[in-house]
Amino acid sequence: MKQLVFIVLMSVLLLGCASEPEIAEPKQATVFNKATVSERTLHSFAKQLAVTMFDSMPKLNADNRIAVGTFLPESDLENQQNDQLLTLGNQVQSSLQTLYTQVGANVIEFKASEHINIADKQDIMLSRKHSDLASELAVNYFLTGTISQVENGFIVNARLIDLSDKRVVSAATEMFPANINWQKNKVVLRDGKLYRSNY
Repeated sequence: MKQLVFIVLMSVLLLGCASEPEIAEPKQATVFNKATVSERTLHSFAKQLAVTMFDSMPKLNADNRIAVGTFLPESDLENQQNDQLLTLGNQVQSSLQTLYTQVGANVIEFKASEHINIADKQDIMLSRKHSDLASELAVNYFLTGTISQVENGFIVNARLIDLSDKRVVSAATEMFPANINWQKNKVVLRDGKLYRSNY
């Protein structure tokens, strides 16, 4: 009898050692409120805009000077300020200054003042004060444009103007997505009114 009990106990112990506990696979954490900023940068969209302009642009002489101006929101042509679009317009302006310079265009920085203002923590040469800037500037072409806000982004229209006769010698349009610099908001302010997108 003792032998039978011993065999049963040994069998139970051996079965217990043979079965290892299952290790659960780690679960992927669910990410909520993930930022949906565009994978492409604003500079890449500005580059596409510039490439389209280069295709239709007349050949410029080495001494032809180009000034790149601010890209204004369409509404600002009627003196209605929109800070978000103004910021986007200034970024497009800076990108196009860089891109045109990189392809060898004679880009003029007309906001460069006559002197360098040395402050405690910064050295400044760019200015928007008329008193700081040259009274005359020789420029042949002016690159500028407008920005319009639409449902899913911004339509950027660029044009290169021959200042001798105000003729548009090159133009291009590019769609910039709404999340180019920031994630798409569920509530946006447009023309002084709040608009809510789908949740």
